[in-house]
Amino acid sequence: MLSQSIIFSGAILGLFLILLIQSKIEKSKADTWLMLSLGMSACLLLFYYDNLSSQPILPKFIQFFGFSLPLLSSPILYFYIKTLSLGSEPLSKKRLLHFIPFLVVFLIFISNHQSIFIAKGYPHYHALTSNFVIYFTTFSLAIVSGVYSILSLKILYKYQKSLPHTHSFTEEITLNWLKWIVLVNLFMFLILFCIIKFGVNIGLLTYENLFDVVGTILSLYVLFLGYFGFKQTTFFTNFNYNSGIEESSKAIYRNSGLNGTNIEQIFEKLEIHLEQNKPYLDENLNLFTLAQQIQVTSNQLSQVINQKTSSNFFNYINRYRIEAVKTMLKDPVFAHYSILGVGFECGFRSKSSFNKIFKDLEGITPSEYQKNQLK
Repeated sequence: MLSQSIIFSGAILGLFLILLIQSKIEKSKADTWLMLSLGMSACLLLFYYDNLSSQPILPKFIQFFGFSLPLLSSPILYFYIKTLSLGSEPLSKKRLLHFIPFLVVFLIFISNHQSIFIAKGYPHYHALTSNFVIYFTTFSLAIVSGVYSILSLKILYKYQKSLPHTHSFTEEITLNWLKWIVLVNLFMFLILFCIIKFGVNIGLLTYENLFDVVGTILSLYVLFLGYFGFKQTTFFTNFNYNSGIEESSKAIYRNSGLNGTNIEQIFEKLEIHLEQNKPYLDENLNLFTLAQQIQVTSNQLSQVINQKTSSNFFNYINRYRIEAVKTMLKDPVFAHYSILGVGFECGFRSKSSFNKIFKDLEGITPSEYQKNQLK
């Protein structure tokens, strides 16, 4: 059957992605969560592949475990996104609470193993099985997946909102690709919930082919993750997404210890450093690195920039880059440089970001500015 072939291929792809990440010389905590998430998806697909076959071979308790896996994979994906975007946290007792729904559902299945069996990807209940067991084990999978998808989107929104305050570039670290992954996950939740609630009643699907659809969508989800992952320059490297973000995301300047005099002194020191050493020419410059260079905390530096310029780190640093571009475009020494080459020399990472930022700050494109200078 085509759907089973797709499901098996998705499982193999998930395992292959784990091997690729494992091959990294240095792995982060986010990588560990990602490998766990991919591993859960691969195991779930293998469960579907076996259970949807005409003669399943997996023991009953493993089938129960497999059906309950979404309750385990959803918080693991959430931890991956949270660690990647906002920084890592120790595995505390509070974090372990996220796995209680999985444990409860699995234990309910085990304790009712004589009245429940799983076939065609979903549980079948004895006529005397309590309604609590039926509804809890059925709807908890859909509900938990939806809740963690929403929590993940909130984390990504928080991360993206913080970027202009901590980074001078954003085009490669917005994690928009992860947002799409989460949206696909949320879409899967909505489909599953609607099918369980309405689909069978209106004849859209039958319970017999319900998890053929779910398994196929999950396989496409793994393919989606692999495709977008390979397109990211930072996916299989060790780029520090959250450098400086954790500190600056605390209550705004509450513990900065700065007064008006301190702010003036730091700002003067900052301006001198930028004029003399031109750190903004480094395309990877972020708030944390610049704060280290002038020996203040990132929280203090953020406060100084915000209060003295009524702007954020992103606009402040890119204003220096734009001024450097304008200087080079006027200088005959650099006449042999292309406009894009000048942008790269001044710290921009891509043509799109260079053109957008230049126009946002100057009101015209770099090429229009150069034409005006030649008149």
